[in-house]
Amino acid sequence: MKVERLPTHDSFNGWTNSLSPRQYRPALASDTRIPLLIIGAGAAGLAAARSAAILNPNQEVVLLEAAKLGDGASARNSGFVIDLPHNVGADLNDLDTLKRSLRIARSATQWLSELVETHEIDCQWSPQGQYMAAKSKQGSKVLDGFIKGLDLLNEPYKDLDRSQIRAGTGLEYYHRAIKTPGTVLMQPAALMRGLGDSLPSNVRFYENTPVTHIDYGKTIRVQTPLASVVADKVILAVNGFAPFLGQLKRQVFTLQAFASMTRPLDKSEREALGNPSNWGMVPAMAFGGPTIRYTMDHRIIMRSFWRTHQRDTVSKAAYADSRALQKKQINARFPMIKNDPIEHTWTGQVALAQNFAPGFGQLAPNVFSAMVQNGVGMTKGTMAGKLAAEMASDKHSSLLDDMLALGKPSKLPPQPLLSIGMFAKVRWWEWTSRFER
Repeated sequence: MKVERLPTHDSFNGWTNSLSPRQYRPALASDTRIPLLIIGAGAAGLAAARSAAILNPNQEVVLLEAAKLGDGASARNSGFVIDLPHNVGADLNDLDTLKRSLRIARSATQWLSELVETHEIDCQWSPQGQYMAAKSKQGSKVLDGFIKGLDLLNEPYKDLDRSQIRAGTGLEYYHRAIKTPGTVLMQPAALMRGLGDSLPSNVRFYENTPVTHIDYGKTIRVQTPLASVVADKVILAVNGFAPFLGQLKRQVFTLQAFASMTRPLDKSEREALGNPSNWGMVPAMAFGGPTIRYTMDHRIIMRSFWRTHQRDTVSKAAYADSRALQKKQINARFPMIKNDPIEHTWTGQVALAQNFAPGFGQLAPNVFSAMVQNGVGMTKGTMAGKLAAEMASDKHSSLLDDMLALGKPSKLPPQPLLSIGMFAKVRWWEWTSRFER
């Protein structure tokens, strides 16, 4: 089948643009026959390639990335490695699922931590925990539900008032926050580069090699612009682009998230903020307030302004709207910054399932999936890739059982009903969360 659409990425990602230039790997230029092919070099694809190479040290693994390492969504997030289930407060009646998700996230965090240490990956890796903050009564009620979930899981936390939030972050804006200790903060583009550049020697990794045709059967046949690949098995790690490779059709949709990064704050601005260490904050109501990072190099990252969007190309007006909103949010939370500090505004897609189940598992006798991470790509994506490699290598683990027990994405309505319904739902979420802006 012909791949009708290839991923496109803007060149505005502040995480990438704040790094030194990198020498990229060449594209695949000669036909190859391989036991295992992995498509997509985000968090899931890199984990799958590493795991498969370790499990099969005498076999070569081919990893194809359509663009450059670090161009995709895994390098465009807010820089959190979240150890807790994403919807702790919403899933109080399903403790088993919460515990499975916790085991998966903790295992991914531990593995990534070991890789960062072993390979000396310079990515601002910082086990600082995270704040979940609220400024309104409605947001505080969400925090109450979050606490109930943490108590059920017997997880530690601190319930902070305004003065305690100010002491940790310098912010006066929020009246209450829950701080949990297990989240790691990092520089996602630097982490992706470090993971890609430290793959085992039996991984053949090709960048700028999009798949233009793919045929499934007893063997997988893939065409790229310069060469073809024949593989016994394939692991798909392309997240929201799964339908364009003929998989998970009407089971995955995408939302667009926008982010802005400031210049480094100057000495007087840092002093006015209270000279905090780096920190990360997520909103109590996800479609209300922004996700915020204060980084080791004294930058502010603000992510917000979600849109229903089934394409990864974005209009100039959407970037301008997002930048204006995030400048307003920065001014409200960081009044010590008097000028316009924003240097970069970019976007990335989040792949979701209607029932928030992962798009994981065996899709056909020789086709495996590590896709649809539902907004927790660094931990769920990493472990999905690692476990997909286990499945493809005929291995088994208790974590694989946990991942499979999370279920499959449910069917979505057809277009245009999907886009109309999602637009209405997102607008409703934004309206009910407006008190947190």
